[in-house]
Amino acid sequence: MNYMTGCNYWASHAGPEMWANWDERTVREDLKKLSAHGIHTLRVFPNWRDFQPLTPHRGQKGKHLGYLEKPQNPYYLDEGMLSRFATFLDLCKEYEISCIVGLITGWMSGRLFAPTALLDKNLFTDPTALLFQQRFVTGFVLQFKSHPAVYAWDLGNECNCLSDCSDRDAAANWTGLIANAIRAADPTRPIVSGMHGLTAEGIWTITDQGEFCDILTTHPYPRWCIHTYHDTTLSLRTTMHATCETKLYADLSGKPCMMEEIGTMGPMMCSNEAAAKFIRLNLFSGWANGSAGLLWWCANEQTNLRTSPFAESMVERELGLFDIEGTAKPVLGELTRFGQFLTTAPQLPKAKEDAVCILTKDQDQWGVAYMAWCLAKQAGMTLRFCWCEDELPDAKVYLMPSISGFDVIPLAQYEQLLEKVRQGACLYISNDGGVLSGFEALCGMKVCDSGMYDDCRTVELDDSTIAFCRRNRFVLQPTTAQVLCRDSEGDAAISSHRFGDGVVYYVNFPLETMLLSQHDAFDGHYYKIYRMLFSCEEKDPHLALTVHPTGEGEEYRVYVNHSDTPRSISLPSDAKVLYGDGTAVEPYDACVVICSST
Repeated sequence: MNYMTGCNYWASHAGPEMWANWDERTVREDLKKLSAHGIHTLRVFPNWRDFQPLTPHRGQKGKHLGYLEKPQNPYYLDEGMLSRFATFLDLCKEYEISCIVGLITGWMSGRLFAPTALLDKNLFTDPTALLFQQRFVTGFVLQFKSHPAVYAWDLGNECNCLSDCSDRDAAANWTGLIANAIRAADPTRPIVSGMHGLTAEGIWTITDQGEFCDILTTHPYPRWCIHTYHDTTLSLRTTMHATCETKLYADLSGKPCMMEEIGTMGPMMCSNEAAAKFIRLNLFSGWANGSAGLLWWCANEQTNLRTSPFAESMVERELGLFDIEGTAKPVLGELTRFGQFLTTAPQLPKAKEDAVCILTKDQDQWGVAYMAWCLAKQAGMTLRFCWCEDELPDAKVYLMPSISGFDVIPLAQYEQLLEKVRQGACLYISNDGGVLSGFEALCGMKVCDSGMYDDCRTVELDDSTIAFCRRNRFVLQPTTAQVLCRDSEGDAAISSHRFGDGVVYYVNFPLETMLLSQHDAFDGHYYKIYRMLFSCEEKDPHLALTVHPTGEGEEYRVYVNHSDTPRSISLPSDAKVLYGDGTAVEPYDACVVICSST
């Protein structure tokens, strides 16, 4: 799949009211400017309220008599709105723009845009609401399925925000209903999730979206996603967020995933210049780590609008690639330059993965995955994520970071994991109060006692003092394990134990979860624990490296600099530089090379 870049689009003069207040001249000018700057992919939104304007018709004592608008077609779609959308697609074709169409656009920027007749209904479970959503999707897709400007169908914008949903089956059923309606009307185009805030377990899950959709999506704004807003916009923690979350979705679903909406949320969060650095880094990082694309939110500033939600919310107004005068912001320049790079860039093979990170029950799976990803990248590793209920992929190294609770991992997968270790794999476990059966046989440590404490200590590692905190203390006595590090109280902190032909490393504190609320955690030495245990080569912890074997004796290497200073690199003698400087990677930039495989 080609790496898509572009933006989300609402017309500059009207935002979400663009269909009700249609102005073809303004829309043409918008598209002309975007195309001139190399933007050829847009995510666009037929406002559900406007395209299916259902107003209930009530009689005596509120008796339902139907709808005030007579249906113009079996799908209750407004023919005038369909005509406007057809004109819009024709303009997109003229300017060589492809569209991802967000079908059920009932939620946008903090406001519900559902038809009036459905506002008091649960849009995931009410039979009338489900019927009209299915009609909308079927009629709309049938109308435009032959238009060349349509690249993909999106379920809709963040549809998990439409109504309350407390049942996973209801969420999955809604997803299947909409996706199957799309596929029945147009089996030729990919179906894009359009969701954000998915989880490994819970209501709106990554695997359920992967079952019904062809491409999953993240909306990785640093300000809104949990655990990401502890450091500044250009910190390593923040700049690794989008790539990590997108990789997590792709790995757990088995489907491609793209950064469908991303942005820095305006000038009160960071400067335009910082936003440009942020997007440049994320463009290269996403490309190197297998993302299907990146779309900025959004095309135009909306400070001129006085309609809801802009009349209430200040944070939505200044997010465009163009300001209110139509002047391009620095972010647009970065998108243009990256698009030019893609015209000559290689089609990267899949990046080499160094370890499988197993996310377990009763933990904050996203938080654990996020912290493990950052530590691994600093140590020189690329992780693959796996949900503990799924078949475990073959690997030489497995991580179960910050295990918690009594369930941890189903027995079948646990036994499968132990067999892989017996056969020679390496297993890393850190503990946040998790219980493992057969712990002593696995880790070579006897638990003498345990309890819940607010417990902070230190360990010495490579001439570095590493502080740790934990909520659960396990008092351990080594039986057959080798203690690699003792803490400041003399207790075993990190150990190694032979298990069959493999080895188990045990960390007696929650290395990953303890970093979740810690500011500037990745300016410290925590990554050295991974580097020591996994025998990683010493490298600059601010440079993220992906290696892409071609299978023909060569490999691409992509270096991404997550810092504000140039970072030196040492390339093989036969390396050919495809992008960047062969001696140093500039701040928030990248270097791409091809060389012989190591």
